[in-house]
Amino acid sequence: MRKGDLVRLNIEVCFTEEFGGGLRFPISSYKLARDGIVESYRPTTQEEQDEWYRKHREDVATGRTEWHDSAGEPKLAPRSVTIPLYRERTYIVLRARARVSLGWVNPAPGMTKLLCTKTGEETYVKRKLLEKVE
Repeated sequence: MRKGDLVRLNIEVCFTEEFGGGLRFPISSYKLARDGIVESYRPTTQEEQDEWYRKHREDVATGRTEWHDSAGEPKLAPRSVTIPLYRERTYIVLRARARVSLGWVNPAPGMTKLLCTKTGEETYVKRKLLEKVE
């Protein structure tokens, strides 16, 4: 797999036997497997995080939410956004081998950066879940 290649989800690796794949249990949930969806992620932008904090401060000021979670820790903006990948769609590889930080932990290796040909969104998914379109 290289930059510029067309790829799609590898049905055998992504879905259960019940839905045409080779897995015994779904990657995330039966509902997503039934709908032909695999979740992928992209980091949030600074603007998205700033907007989240602005809305959070507004909600705290009006009493709609607390500034902290159940453990008393301050709430933090999400570091990534979930993007659905569909089994029938084709994607363009923007970066075949990538490491990306999707949360508050170490960067995740073995990822591929994709561009959705339908929505134009960029996202990261595990490389092993993809197959090249011939």
